[in-house]
Amino acid sequence: MLHETDPATQRKLMREFEKHGLDDQSHEIMTLWWYRIVPHRSYVKGWKIGPSHFLNQDLGTVWLDQ
Repeated sequence: MLHETDPATQRKLMREFEKHGLDDQSHEIMTLWWYRIVPHRSYVKGWKIGPSHFLNQDLGTVWLDQ
């Protein structure tokens, strides 16, 4: 793609790469609740699971009780 000077050809090459990466090489399927898989151990203290993966991500109050 870097050797092409024509923007249309560059776009075509990028779309082919995206199609290959997303259609042929992708091995992960996103689901609606993918972020709700939260591993938790009994010795992890101070961690509160939030309603979203964007909320309650302050790890300043989390500690290991071991």
